[in-house]
Amino acid sequence: MKTDSSKRAIALLCMVSLVAAMASACSGTEASHPPSNGQASAAPVTLSLIQPDGGRVWKDDNPVTKMIEKRTNVKLSVNMLPNNDFNSKYNALAASGEIPDMSRLGSFDYQKFVDQGLFLDVTPYLDQFAPNLKKNLKPELWELTKYNGKQYVIPYENAAGKEVPVIRKDWLDVLNMKMPTNLDEFEQIMKAFTYRDPDRNGKDDTYGIGTVNTYAESFMPIFGAFGISPGMFANSAPMNSYLKDNKIYPVAISSEYKAALSYIKNLWDAKVIDPEIFTIKSDQATQKAAQGRIGYFNAWWSFAPQTLGQQLKMKEIVPNADWEPVFPGIKGPEGKSGMLSFGNLGAVVAISSKTKNVEAILRFLDYLSTDEGWELSHYGIKGEHYSDMNSGRTPVGQKAFDEKWLDPLSQIVSRQELGEKVSASSKDPVQLENNRFIEKAAKYNLYKDVFYGMPLTDEQKSYGPDVAKYEEEMFIKFVTGKEPLSKWDEYVATWKRKGGEDLLNSKIKTYNTLKSGKVSPGI
Repeated sequence: MKTDSSKRAIALLCMVSLVAAMASACSGTEASHPPSNGQASAAPVTLSLIQPDGGRVWKDDNPVTKMIEKRTNVKLSVNMLPNNDFNSKYNALAASGEIPDMSRLGSFDYQKFVDQGLFLDVTPYLDQFAPNLKKNLKPELWELTKYNGKQYVIPYENAAGKEVPVIRKDWLDVLNMKMPTNLDEFEQIMKAFTYRDPDRNGKDDTYGIGTVNTYAESFMPIFGAFGISPGMFANSAPMNSYLKDNKIYPVAISSEYKAALSYIKNLWDAKVIDPEIFTIKSDQATQKAAQGRIGYFNAWWSFAPQTLGQQLKMKEIVPNADWEPVFPGIKGPEGKSGMLSFGNLGAVVAISSKTKNVEAILRFLDYLSTDEGWELSHYGIKGEHYSDMNSGRTPVGQKAFDEKWLDPLSQIVSRQELGEKVSASSKDPVQLENNRFIEKAAKYNLYKDVFYGMPLTDEQKSYGPDVAKYEEEMFIKFVTGKEPLSKWDEYVATWKRKGGEDLLNSKIKTYNTLKSGKVSPGI
């Protein structure tokens, strides 16, 4: 039998525990260290993750990811694939039906896999296991990524303007030329970059236009000057389109597209485009830019300041190199200019329907969405990799960043408002340099696909890859002269016959259903 004193001790202990629990529940703050299965001493749960590398590498002994694992009581098994190979390899993996616990996919790529039963509807679990995640991501993002009314993915917020055309400002200065503002000026500058020895090395070894990733990106601002953006080629879900006078027009067979092709072909004929642009691998193309062989490219905002400036240390190779955003843009014959809108969804994370670790996965993602988790996954360990977010990285942190292993998990959960807050108040010279490009990317006129975010149609799944492949093949043939633009009508007819027309009609049907509209095809 318990004594009176022991009973009072137990009662007092229970009361203290109750008060502590109530204080925690009423505080309204995020949980810094989300529990894992309610067992502080439980063995870590092994979770598998697949994602594009995003210019990063995975290190099993990374102290940052080790700390995240400790805070969330998990052990991560991560497969990071090169960006250019990710989709094809993931498609093969999905076809087998065996996917990791978590898949980080591009924007709406998940839609083609949902009907295969690969992904889990997380709706019933978010409130219980991921309250911070649910709260910290904007309601419109959750709504945008619903599929047939269910939530199969966790959205990753993106700034709609992400790419920046950049030019060698030091070459402009050497040649006594100004930043191009229209297509005529742009053409003259590209010729000067190619033929007037802008690096003053006495060699004929430079080109005006090059690439650092995919060739299609470098031509984006040119298409924008004609009022369109075809999006990225070789996409399994093509059909970037625009709405005009209650009709929808596919960009790839529009008159504006043809006019842009004609302009690009003239640049090709003038030999101001790197002749390897259609065949060179992205890492080789990046090295060529770092070596000072090209004077202009368009790519993700981070390529000039980070990939070339910080990681490849271009200034050590070419001391005078000065990449500057082409801003406010290159205007076309009707005064138009612009870039592709990537929309406000940058990626998603999907959870396997076969996973046995739903709670552990969501608690892990929930932690990454907290202020503490976001800061750790983006900047590393405070006091070791950075002193504070505004002052920038320590030498140790900068070395880790340059070696590309510091922040691979920063790609999993976004907190756009935190990133913007840090950027606005930063004192870090590196961040200030990044800001020059980030801010310009956000300020361009952006062309948004009228079908952005709409579910894939059966026709899109069936015909999309073939139509995209045909568009890419013919783009290269028209530009290089292997097919004359006089065959344009034949190209359009073939595009329709290969499934383009059926694809367009199916998407318009979906558009009218979801938006209660009455638009019709413009072809």
